[in-house]
Amino acid sequence: MSIDINKYVNSYEFDYTLPGSNEVILYKPITTGQLKKLLPYEKETDPIVVERVLDNLISSCVISEGFDINKLYLEDRFALLIELRKKSKGEEYSFIYTCPNCNKKTPVTQDLNKLKLIKKSHDNNLFFINDSLSCEIDQITRGEQIKVYEIIKKEKIDNPNLKMAQIATYSYAMAMRTFHTPEGNTDDVSIEDKVNIIDGTFNDSKYKEFVQWFVDNSFGIDFTFEFKCSNEECGKKDTYSIPLNNFFV
Repeated sequence: MSIDINKYVNSYEFDYTLPGSNEVILYKPITTGQLKKLLPYEKETDPIVVERVLDNLISSCVISEGFDINKLYLEDRFALLIELRKKSKGEEYSFIYTCPNCNKKTPVTQDLNKLKLIKKSHDNNLFFINDSLSCEIDQITRGEQIKVYEIIKKEKIDNPNLKMAQIATYSYAMAMRTFHTPEGNTDDVSIEDKVNIIDGTFNDSKYKEFVQWFVDNSFGIDFTFEFKCSNEECGKKDTYSIPLNNFFV
């Protein structure tokens, strides 16, 4: 008797509610074959290449109909990535902590289930630019981040500091949604006009107020933790961000 065993392979399915959009995502754990495809990129230093590889990994695991990774908030994408890792490689993640004060290296094992999860607030998204102009703002999606990278690539900026500053500016511009004016509301505002508002009309205090909105309204997985150096002569306490080096391998 011939039996099709393929229908019994990788039959485990899980669901996860995204902290930003509240969308329920159905997915399967990462397979050994998918992990092998990550090996050539183990030492890749270009973040754009790494992000594209992770996009492919996530999309190959999600089985929700009509799933489009470009529509995910960046924070939701990261939270989903953590969830995939937990179900595929285990809920504990080990790495080496290097004290920034004395350089002592300490092995650390972090329970990924204990990382703080912050749900997205859907209130307080109106930002007042001046007395007659305001706009609704939101965190950006993966697709919008890709558009930013495409714009920066065309600008061919050599200075790394200027390049990072431009990435930040265009990312903030992408986050500006509906504009409110005395004449009415509009979504039809070019990215160039949005950048001009940030670079050409914001003074220092207004820019800081704008940036602070994104800090105050951040959500998703908090990947930082408190750590005290194990060197008794040092004992430095630090808020540390868990490194993603070899997160899946």
